[in-house]
Amino acid sequence: MAQIGLKDVRNGVIKGISVDILQGELFVMVGPSGAGKTTLLNMIAGLVPYEGHIFIDGACVDKLPTFKRKIGYLFQDLLLFPHMSVARNIFMALKRVAAGKREKGARVSDIMALLNLASLADRLPGTLSGGEQQRVALARALVSSPKVLLLDEPFSNLDFRTARHLRLELKRVQRELKTTMLFVTHNLEEAEELGDRMGVISGGELEQAGEIDEIMLQGKRSQCGFLEKPNVFCCRYEEDLGNGLAHVRWAGKSLFVPQEDGKSFSRVAIHPKDVYVSPHRPPGPPVNRFEGRVERLELSRGMARVTVRVAGERILALMTIEEAEALSLSIEDPVYGILKLRALHGC
Repeated sequence: MAQIGLKDVRNGVIKGISVDILQGELFVMVGPSGAGKTTLLNMIAGLVPYEGHIFIDGACVDKLPTFKRKIGYLFQDLLLFPHMSVARNIFMALKRVAAGKREKGARVSDIMALLNLASLADRLPGTLSGGEQQRVALARALVSSPKVLLLDEPFSNLDFRTARHLRLELKRVQRELKTTMLFVTHNLEEAEELGDRMGVISGGELEQAGEIDEIMLQGKRSQCGFLEKPNVFCCRYEEDLGNGLAHVRWAGKSLFVPQEDGKSFSRVAIHPKDVYVSPHRPPGPPVNRFEGRVERLELSRGMARVTVRVAGERILALMTIEEAEALSLSIEDPVYGILKLRALHGC
């Protein structure tokens, strides 16, 4: 059942988007800056005018004001009240909820316990770290038990480690509460780590929506240059190993590749994020390994693109800038690589 239904919604920025977001799923909408991600959230929240129809929990909400749409909204700017304690900030989200003070207090206590905020209840926002402030804002957005939670790039201003920790926390909380969430981001790593399914938005249009692996490996490229194309290379099929695996040869190396129904193939695809490179030889058997030299390094949008030359072929690895800096990679450095087995696709 769809928890959020968009039927040809449009305005000056959004150009006719239709998509269903299922009950209890965490759907990530990824796109570059200016794609219309925030505008789409604001339309769902009823904060900007639009044409078309929006359904929440099966009911059309086009004529409902924001506070009657049963949504929570976690903005990029957290908007915490600086003069109020953590507990009071969260309590303020229940102002319009028809419940007694005791019940509201219990809700605040429960959500603080869920997000490990109980020890911070009396602290002011200005005394908290960035990650702690994010957890307070998330608690405030969830305390009213919304049908849907909208999240507008909430972790974009945090350092890599804090952002990753909070993504894991968000996923845990989402699974526990079973709240339907729509998370927008320009960060492909966030989309892959968080999403049950993913949509790609560009120029106000929904380019694709579906399973993340399908989009990453077979996605349209017309307006989505920020999505890395997969590595695709020719191979020689050797044998069916059974148990859903095939043995192929590529660049003089043996690869084990998942296969369906014992069908042979002559090409293999793998996304750059699933290619591991290091200046140090990794332990383990020599299957799905390669050796090469760094041919190119590109840093952009918080990510490092590392092109490795392998026996006359080239393969692209994608990692965070922090990961690349930790490896201290330079042009012409020798590197060792691993192709993640379950990420390989025969084609």
